[in-house]
Amino acid sequence: MRKELIDSMVEQALSGEGITREQALELETFSREELALLYEGTSRIREKFKGQDVKICSIVNAKSGRCVEDCSFCGQSAAFKTSSPEYGLMEVEEIVRAAKEAEAFGSNEFSIVTSGTALDNRSELDRVIEAIRRIKAETRLEVCCSLGLMRLDHLKELKAAGLDRCHHNLETAASHFDQIVTTHGYDDEVQAVKNAREAGLKVCVGGIFGMGETHGQRVELAFDIKDLKTHSLPINFLKPIEGTGLEHLQLMEAGEALRTIALLRLVLPEMDLFVCGGREEVFSEEPERLFAAGANGILGGNYLTTKGQDPKKDIEMIEGLGLRPVYQST
Repeated sequence: MRKELIDSMVEQALSGEGITREQALELETFSREELALLYEGTSRIREKFKGQDVKICSIVNAKSGRCVEDCSFCGQSAAFKTSSPEYGLMEVEEIVRAAKEAEAFGSNEFSIVTSGTALDNRSELDRVIEAIRRIKAETRLEVCCSLGLMRLDHLKELKAAGLDRCHHNLETAASHFDQIVTTHGYDDEVQAVKNAREAGLKVCVGGIFGMGETHGQRVELAFDIKDLKTHSLPINFLKPIEGTGLEHLQLMEAGEALRTIALLRLVLPEMDLFVCGGREEVFSEEPERLFAAGANGILGGNYLTTKGQDPKKDIEMIEGLGLRPVYQST
């Protein structure tokens, strides 16, 4: 049992500094008993920086399918034949209604998500701008958008309309990226994040884990995100979708998923960590364990192309652990 090493890593994270790349790589060798001790520490780190609050985010799949990108994990790519829905951009009223429903069940943040390389059609952009204005005027929600590889000038327009946050995943490590996406590069993803920061938006940047990457590549992604100095991190676990390029992969085991959450908490001790896609499947047996590993947020309700858990069950689980769902933006 490497208790001294574990204690050192936890204390380093509690200081706000975060563990080193070398220490992060060492996590791959931890035994089950060592990981159990580590999770006691990552729970302390979460409590120090995030208290007992659990943030809840919701999304609306405002435009679905027909995407020209070939992201191997995605059921919305036109490169694959899947059963994922296809439809154009929702009307403003539909988006606003979805936001109000999310607020009613306890979300503090609401994200408008669209398929495609970027939302650069003028009429569609104007529709999203109007939806943001309405949501800010009629709810207390923090509003986020995930609209692809957006231009700086368009992001500035969205910011002026009241957008609080931009979500843009790097998806996976730079060294693994061309195994997952070939229609654009990792540098394009990084530039989209930089554009959002320059526009004055808070930025939410994460990835999808379990896409055939190594532990070292997870570490690589964690430190790339740290270098970008973003605000929150959505942790997704691959749910292999029939017909996509990654349909042959297996769902990540819960133990490995917990190790991944702990890695991110130790590297990024002050970051908001949201567990999103794959949560119900990966943590079907003990969903509460993700908070001990260091997460302080979840995505509530449905995902882009798959159903999520009943939001009431999420609230009951959080409160049953003695934690506090955050019901509104602060």
